[in-house]
Amino acid sequence: MFEFKLPDIGEGVVEGEIVSWKVAVGQAVAEDQPLVEVMTDKATVEIPSPRAGTVVALNGGEGDVVNVGATIVVLDDGTNGAGGPINGTSDVGTGTERLSPDELPGKAAAPEPVAPVAPEPVAPEPASPVVAPPPPRGKVLATPATRKVARELGIDLAQVPGTGPSGRVTKSDVVAFSEGRRAFGGDSGEAGLGFTHSPVPPGTGPERRVKVIGLRRKISEAMVRSSLTIPHFSYVDEVDFTELVGLRKRINADLAARGEGKVSYLPFIMKACWIAFRDFPHVNSLYDNTTGEIVVKEYFNCGLATDTPNGLFVSVVRDIPGRTITELAQDIRDVTTRVREGKAAREDLTDATFTITSIGNIGGLFATPIINYPEVAILGVNKIVERPVVRDGEVVVRHMTHLSPSFDHRVIDGAVGARFVTRLKGLLENPGLLLASL
Repeated sequence: MFEFKLPDIGEGVVEGEIVSWKVAVGQAVAEDQPLVEVMTDKATVEIPSPRAGTVVALNGGEGDVVNVGATIVVLDDGTNGAGGPINGTSDVGTGTERLSPDELPGKAAAPEPVAPVAPEPVAPEPASPVVAPPPPRGKVLATPATRKVARELGIDLAQVPGTGPSGRVTKSDVVAFSEGRRAFGGDSGEAGLGFTHSPVPPGTGPERRVKVIGLRRKISEAMVRSSLTIPHFSYVDEVDFTELVGLRKRINADLAARGEGKVSYLPFIMKACWIAFRDFPHVNSLYDNTTGEIVVKEYFNCGLATDTPNGLFVSVVRDIPGRTITELAQDIRDVTTRVREGKAAREDLTDATFTITSIGNIGGLFATPIINYPEVAILGVNKIVERPVVRDGEVVVRHMTHLSPSFDHRVIDGAVGARFVTRLKGLLENPGLLLASL
């Protein structure tokens, strides 16, 4: 028998979530055949079998979080005894790619030792429920990623009941604690822990339950972290896109005559943002919760909220100031295509400094988007519609839209946010000024 242990799969990664099994108990597998797909804080990886054999056991179900070094598969390979971990010998792949251990960014830290937990004294059952604080315990068992989330949310891990193996505190536990509830998955009851649990009552009609795992869970955690950590405020203004609509039509007609691809409105909006950042540099910044510092970026990599068959990703278009309108249009097509097809590289999804979410092609008047943590602002771009407006005392038909950004109020005051949008509006309503400023 051979015990296959979850290998080291990246710098700082000490656990992974089982997204899907690629094999079943009793199945014969070949060497290098994919066994399991695992999601970490860094990436989703497909882990192959280090040797041929027959699957005897699969430890963990889809959605379960397992530690690096834990046995996840037992193979009958015709040998006696259990094999050791294969860290440093197996290949780890993402999609169709294979990465050797030498190509991995680093080694994960070893899991922290489990601290002993003092047994709770048995007390007579009171006549009415009594809410008591959690009993004291030793050093809290939690991963570095979980500790980081706790620091960002200002939460003392010693106060968080852990639902992981051996009482380990998970990121879900921390988020649940910050929301005043207990995370699902714990075996102990809520009585005496200071939490209440209100299960969803059964309905009167057909229903089905979908376990929140993989990317959907990561999106959920990211959105909760952003909404709990960042004090959001939104600001909406309408913008007359008529001149920009005409300019874009002329540019696309010229590109079509040369057999080149069209440009959308996004490259113009990206360029307008970069120009506006000159007057409002703090909008293009990150907030470092660990040091209490605002990190003002003197470059601009634009995140684009991208709807894919697998969920929401933030595609990143890099080096906005150094690209032309047509180059940006091609960059947008390239990176969003890779992301939607599941072929994105790490640089396609990281290092954004400011994000744009454009849902105008779907509809709606405007939105109040959630900031892409740890950025301090996000710009909502909405549907462009022809409608009557008053210009110089006359009713005329114009192409109108709304810009609806959200800002981090710790960094951006309301007046600053309003002035930033006014600057954007002036550039987009007069695209000749936009081009002259590049």
